[in-house]
Amino acid sequence: MGAESWAMFVLALLVALAVPGPDLVLVVHSATRGVREGTTTAAGIVSGLLLHALLAVAGATALLVSAPGALVVVQVIGACILLWLGANMLWSARSTDTDATQSTGHRTRSGYMRGFVTNATNPKALLFFAAILPQFIGHGDDAKAWTLILCATVVVGAGVWWAAAIAIVRLFGFHRSQTADRIITLLGGTALMLIGAGLLVATVYVRTVPGA
Repeated sequence: MGAESWAMFVLALLVALAVPGPDLVLVVHSATRGVREGTTTAAGIVSGLLLHALLAVAGATALLVSAPGALVVVQVIGACILLWLGANMLWSARSTDTDATQSTGHRTRSGYMRGFVTNATNPKALLFFAAILPQFIGHGDDAKAWTLILCATVVVGAGVWWAAAIAIVRLFGFHRSQTADRIITLLGGTALMLIGAGLLVATVYVRTVPGA
């Protein structure tokens, strides 16, 4: 693998990051609540990616995906978490004073855990490391080294990506408008519910329909 293949991998990573998903919803929503909360949520997401990277380096990701029913379990858990997060977000949108009753420290800690759990159980992240990453590694003597390099690229690249996302949210001033904050919360909660429901339905459909 050379510089050209690495550049192609970076392009694939950018496409994966740009596709809207639960990570984007959480970062945008958290960033409207404050730079610190947005940063800790993004840190949780990056920590989830780091976990995926460590599993990939250890070879555990391939074993997990190949194990009968293991991917289904991850998908169901991930879907349930997204439904729970979406429901909580929609509930919090009912009151503009919800976060005012919570300390900043509590919000940042919960933001980190939401980011970490959401990404760690995200089938999209798992499949990226299991299916996309190996395409750029090969089977040479330097395969292990390239695995480390590509995993580091994912973690660092995601960190830069989410930092830019937080900066854009703050630059446009969404955090200054209570109406904008409520709209983002409602849209974010709805998006998480739809993504979670879609993932759950797709998982059940694949399991129950022969040849699907």
